Amino acid sequence: MKDWLKRLWNGPVVADAVHPLFGPMELTRIRGNESWEADRVPFEGRTISVYFNTSQSQPPSDAQVKFFHGVTGNLDATFQRVAPVLLPAYEAIYGPFEGRWNDTFELVGIEVPAEGNPDNPWLLQYQTPKHRHELFTVYFRAGKPEGVGCDT
Repeated sequence: MKDWLKRLWNGPVVADAVHPLFGPMELTRIRGNESWEADRVPFEGRTISVYFNTSQSQPPSDAQVKFFHGVTGNLDATFQRVAPVLLPAYEAIYGPFEGRWNDTFELVGIEVPAEGNPDNPWLLQYQTPKHRHELFTVYFRAGKPEGVGCDT
């Protein structure tokens, strides 16, 4: 049943591949949009989910891999980019934010934009392991964080 729900939510898997850096991936196609999904990418002693927007079933490009490394290579700088929209969403639920960001938030997902171009839509996902595992999704448009969604 779990596989059925995943197909319903994510769309049909149209291809499988193994990437040398990201490991096993599945290509899904929903309403003409394609995405390679790697759900268990080793990252800092744990795993994260990485999604690559693509077209014509192309595997992640060198530009997308470079984008991934640019975003994940300096998590402090990346958090500073999202803080102006993420912290108000967090504070609306938990009250004033205090302490170091990585004592509260953990990067768990990244959607890499098409062509590795930050002006194309992309997102970052942070979880709050100490607070009921809320999942905060930061949406980027034109290279800037535009909004936040929260799932419990």
